Amino acid sequence: MQNDLKKEISELKNQLNLLNEEKEKWYREQHKLKVTLQEEIKKIKVIKNIADKSGLEIKDARKARDSENHKVKSLITKIKELRERKVLLLKKYNVKEPEKVHSQIEQLERKIETEALSPDQEKKVMKQINSLKKMFGKDSELEAVIQDIKDVSAKLDDAKKKADELHKKLQDTKKEGGYRGFKESSKKITEIKNKQQEAYHKFLDVKKKFLEVDEEIKGKLKLLNTQKKSENVKREVEKKKVETMNIAKIHRLAQKVEEKIKKGQKITTEDLLAFQAQK
Repeated sequence: MQNDLKKEISELKNQLNLLNEEKEKWYREQHKLKVTLQEEIKKIKVIKNIADKSGLEIKDARKARDSENHKVKSLITKIKELRERKVLLLKKYNVKEPEKVHSQIEQLERKIETEALSPDQEKKVMKQINSLKKMFGKDSELEAVIQDIKDVSAKLDDAKKKADELHKKLQDTKKEGGYRGFKESSKKITEIKNKQQEAYHKFLDVKKKFLEVDEEIKGKLKLLNTQKKSENVKREVEKKKVETMNIAKIHRLAQKVEEKIKKGQKITTEDLLAFQAQK
């Protein structure tokens, strides 16, 4: 019975050692993943700070770009209006090529300076010059429109350039933006967290089995000790029983020796030993 129990206890101890190794393995694994998780959380906080900063930069860049785009649209509208006004003035003065008028004025002025004109001829040329200057002079309505078109065109080119630069800056900021990295890191954290929880649950499961086997061993050791005590008691009882029987036997032999002595019979070595044992 005890041998069977000892064998069962030995097998359970082997099982307990294996469970302990597995338990420690899962504990180390979940602890390792826990440390990795904490490191990833620190990283994602840094990424989030960068992403938040990047987000503000994107917001500012978009706002500036939209402002320039609005300015471009406004200037395009204005230049269209000026060109329409220019067309109307050209129709009003019946001029098809206004660019040639300035050259014509210069030619007429040079004519007065270089040619010997009669008073009537000079008067006629001056009248023609004044008429042309009235339409295309520096202070003329058409010249003012043409100059406005040039000014607005320059402003439009500048606004377009700024809008393109701001758009490029916006795209570059988006590329450098950390929210994409934030999503990837967040996904990684979720995966690590799931693995860590899985390892922790396995650790708890193995720990539970470990404690159950440990309790079973304790129970069997207790039963073994009880059996040992019971068998020890039995051995003591048997020992006392044998001792009692031996004492009774010796007593009987001693009585026989005494009778032999009284009768004068021959006493053997065995008789003497029995007689001495009684004393």
